Amino acid sequence: MTSRTRALQSLIRLHRTQVDEARAMMAQALAEEHAAHRQLENSQAAIENEREAARSDHTTPDAFRHWLPFGQEAVERARDALHAATRASHQARETLMQANAALKAATALLERRQEEEKAVRARRELAEIDDMSRRVRMIPG
Repeated sequence: MTSRTRALQSLIRLHRTQVDEARAMMAQALAEEHAAHRQLENSQAAIENEREAARSDHTTPDAFRHWLPFGQEAVERARDALHAATRASHQARETLMQANAALKAATALLERRQEEEKAVRARRELAEIDDMSRRVRMIPG
């Protein structure tokens, strides 16, 4: 095995580590995105629940009117958090795709290098066999 082949194998190990890290980041980003989505749904549901409660109890419409800006603010914060989480998951996805592409490229280089080494060995063996055949023919018999 040549030093170049060993270097490619080290590079592949490094890229595998990067892929594993990118997968973990992707999983975390997706979990945060799902949590942000649930928070947005919960904030929107809270407004609907308060609205229904105000409709069923005619004594609290003013309370709902005072509470509504806070509920809407919670929805906006949840929307902002969801947008940020979505951006983070897109970035994590891009990072994972790049890490996978780098691993694939390094693996292809190693495979090509191994095939080249195999071809060189095969040519050497054939050259040795040809040389031995010539020597055998040159021996007077």
